[in-house]
Amino acid sequence: MTDTAAPETGTGGCRGVGPGEARVLLGVLESDPLVSCPAAEKFAASGAVPGPEGRFLTLGGPERSLVFVGNSVLPLRGDAHDHHALGLAVAGLGLGPMSVHGRRDQVSPLWNALGTCWDPPREYRDSQFLMELQGPVDQSLVLGGIRAATIVEFEQVLAAAAAMYREELGSDPFAVGSGIPFRRRVARSLARGRTWVGVDDGEVFFKADVAAVSPWSAQIQGVWVRPGRRGAGLGTGGIAAVCAALQSGRLTPSLVVNGSNTAARSAYRRVGMIDVVDYATVLM
Repeated sequence: MTDTAAPETGTGGCRGVGPGEARVLLGVLESDPLVSCPAAEKFAASGAVPGPEGRFLTLGGPERSLVFVGNSVLPLRGDAHDHHALGLAVAGLGLGPMSVHGRRDQVSPLWNALGTCWDPPREYRDSQFLMELQGPVDQSLVLGGIRAATIVEFEQVLAAAAAMYREELGSDPFAVGSGIPFRRRVARSLARGRTWVGVDDGEVFFKADVAAVSPWSAQIQGVWVRPGRRGAGLGTGGIAAVCAALQSGRLTPSLVVNGSNTAARSAYRRVGMIDVVDYATVLM
């Protein structure tokens, strides 16, 4: 097989994207820059070929349909038939179950297939929005002292991350089988300079993670303010600080928020973020 030949097909005619399709793949990623951010980060690291960061699957070529399988599953292009076939192909990889997220109308048909192969989800959040900051941050909103945490602050950040996890997902991140992977995720984010914090007297009162960075955008997640400090504008100021730092690197900030979380949506709107994509996440 040459680099320009498409890989052999597998389940339902689906196949991996080949190195000879890199240019087409990049065009697809660039056509939906905010949603594709995690996939574009993988592409920037290792191109179209499968690797530790993930892999791309298609039915009929990436210009027709595309799914990225990394730590989660992200549908990027295709109709309902394509995503049904790709869902079965993803399940056939034996890597799951894992969470699924993306444009609401693409997650639904993909999950319809995956749901026949995987256990019931912990939660299906089908009323989310991907928000984007299109203009420059108002510097008067930026909260001073918000900075990238360091690995020496692991224990303080771990405690904040665990508190957010319990509040957001209603379960213990240190339960049997979960504790070591959770600690590793927190440590990796710190080592990469991706976790931003505000700290008072050695205690984290604000935390946000930059989950993915592509050549053109960055996705923020894991935003948390200590319960006793809420209602004082720390969430708005903290997010403004993180967004300002991302914009200084010529990146467009974005994040996903639950439609029912009115307090968070209001805070993000005060920074200037707007809803741009109807989103959904299936949590496993």
